Amino acid sequence: MPRDFQPFTISHNLVMFLTLLTAVALVRYARSGPSERALKRIRYTMGALLILAVALDPVTTLWRYGVGDYGWELVLNTALPFYLCDVVSIFLALALFKKNQRLTEIGYLWGLAGTMQGLIMPTLWFDWREVEFYVFFLEHGGAPVAAVFLVWGLGIVPQKGAFLRAVYWSLGYLGIVMLVNLVIGENYGFLNRKPNVATFFDYMGPWPFYLITLFGIACALYAVLLAIAPKGTRD
Repeated sequence: MPRDFQPFTISHNLVMFLTLLTAVALVRYARSGPSERALKRIRYTMGALLILAVALDPVTTLWRYGVGDYGWELVLNTALPFYLCDVVSIFLALALFKKNQRLTEIGYLWGLAGTMQGLIMPTLWFDWREVEFYVFFLEHGGAPVAAVFLVWGLGIVPQKGAFLRAVYWSLGYLGIVMLVNLVIGENYGFLNRKPNVATFFDYMGPWPFYLITLFGIACALYAVLLAIAPKGTRD
C-alpha cells in the first residue's frame, strides 16, 4: 500500500501547531483560577478522548479492511495497545480521571520524551482525507497536551526519585512488550525491528543497538524534563 501521508506538509505542520496552541491555552486557563468543576470537565473530556483514540485504532483497522481473517490479522499485527504511545495515553487518561501523581509523573516523561517523537515523525500511512489521520493525531497530540496540562496547569509535578522510577517503568515496558512480541510474533514498540517508514530510529544504528541508543536518549530526555518541570504541587 502506498504511503499517502508525508511529514512536514501543511496538514502535519498545522496539527503540530494546534497541539502546541492547545497545550498553551489549557495551561493558561488552568492557572487562571477556574472552578474545580470546570477543570474536572476538562480532565474527564481529555481522558475520554485519549481512551477513545486508543480504542479506535482496531476499530478503524476493521472498518477499512473488513472483519474477516485479514482484518483481524492486521489488528493482531498493528492495532493492539502495546505501543508506548497507547500505554502512555491510557496512563494519562487515568491520571486525568484520578489526578494520580505517579501516573502523571510517568505520563509526563513518556508523553514528552516518547509520544512527541510520533507527533513529529509519525509512523502514519494516511493523509488528512482519511479518518485514521485524525485518530492518530488525537492520540499523539493529545498525550503531550495532557501531560503538559497535568504538570504545568494543575501542578501535579514529579516527585523525588522520579528519574529512577521512570527508568524502572521503561525497563518494565521493554521487557513485557518484547515478551509479547516473542509470543505473538509481532513488532510492538518497534523493539524487534525499525518501522518501515522514516523515523528518528533511522539515526540510532541497526537492531539491537538502536534500542540501547534509544534508551540512552530517553534517559537524557527524562533528566531534562525533570529539570524544567515546575517544583512543588498545588494539589
